[in-house]
Amino acid sequence: MAEHLSDEEQLDNFKRWFKENGLSTVVVVVLAAGGYFGWDFWKSYSEKTAQSASIIYQQMMDTAMVDPGESLNDSQKDQVSELAVQLKNDYSRTQYARYGAMLLARLAAEEGDLEVAAEQLEWALKGADEGLSLVIKLRLARIEVAQGNIDAGIEMLNVKDPKTMNSAYAEARGDFYLMKGDREAAHTAYLEALQSVAENDNQSRSIIELKLTYVAPASELVPDPTDASLGDS
Repeated sequence: MAEHLSDEEQLDNFKRWFKENGLSTVVVVVLAAGGYFGWDFWKSYSEKTAQSASIIYQQMMDTAMVDPGESLNDSQKDQVSELAVQLKNDYSRTQYARYGAMLLARLAAEEGDLEVAAEQLEWALKGADEGLSLVIKLRLARIEVAQGNIDAGIEMLNVKDPKTMNSAYAEARGDFYLMKGDREAAHTAYLEALQSVAENDNQSRSIIELKLTYVAPASELVPDPTDASLGDS
């Protein structure tokens, strides 16, 4: 009988505990399960979204592919623009959408519409990952300079740590300073660009060296021993 009463007491205690705490416990368990399965669903959805976006992106890039020296025809521009807009509208959270906006910006710039180009790049900048945002900022700076705002373009590239874009940023600053007629500042910027260019990037290195020679102070220029005019002096 004592054991029977003990079971009843335990049951009463459990009912009382469940009445006081059971609902909140169930809610916590449901929320935890919901969070897990919700994340699992979101992960699956994100993977499918990225896959779909990558297919459209590849179609866009295939359409935009032309031989060196050639330009897209009107039909190609229309197709590329349509695919880029689709990426922006349907897959706006992906990096592929940012690439689409960047391509739209390039097309706008080629048409001379720098305002639209800047708008597309500003849109792409929002939500871009760190590496891509550095590329976008460089293009925005070039558009700023093309609009006549050279100082603003230089300021945009005066960042503390542009990481792998350090050489490209410094070279662009050199170009901008040269446009201002400040050859000394251009020389300093080109020198920084040369010092930070990737070792295996021979093409960029050659171009920077040419620019550096062009703005080099007279004291740094080495006379060409084969120059016949030297003997006349």
